[in-house]
Amino acid sequence: MIRALNEIAAIVQKAGLGAGLPPGQAEDLGRLAAYLAGTGGDMRAISDALVETPARLDVRWEDDRIVVHDGSAAMVAPAIRDAFVMGIRHARLAHDRHGDLAKTVLAMAGYDVEVAGSALDFRAAQPPATPVGPVDIADNIWTQWAALAAKTYVPASDRSRRAGAGAGLTDND
Repeated sequence: MIRALNEIAAIVQKAGLGAGLPPGQAEDLGRLAAYLAGTGGDMRAISDALVETPARLDVRWEDDRIVVHDGSAAMVAPAIRDAFVMGIRHARLAHDRHGDLAKTVLAMAGYDVEVAGSALDFRAAQPPATPVGPVDIADNIWTQWAALAAKTYVPASDRSRRAGAGAGLTDND
């Protein structure tokens, strides 16, 4: 189905919260999803990050690299980006499957990245073009995101409507 990039960012951010991610990581993942969709990327990295069990980030700083010992993709990718902003140019990931998301977050930040298994090497490149939409998102992916986002919704009840949820008691649009 055709979606706007801001719509993609919003539902992935809500899905991230529904999946148990901290708010900052959910917001980062939403921005990454919009960037990835707008540049024609594979949305599976976003979906995989959303269904991965959140894990505490465990990194070690070595001379010229950051080494990830543990952590879920949604936590690892922003940490890798921050390390590169601080001048680190090499990373070793705990899981090869996190490479696609880490590469995307670095591309979005303007880095050219080489991925070899769990190793990342990058250098500054041209800032990326701002992606534009609308884009086509597969129904099965959108359904997965919507189901996770629904975990953040307030249950419909008279009490929640009296408190202002939804349109409240009167809808005067």
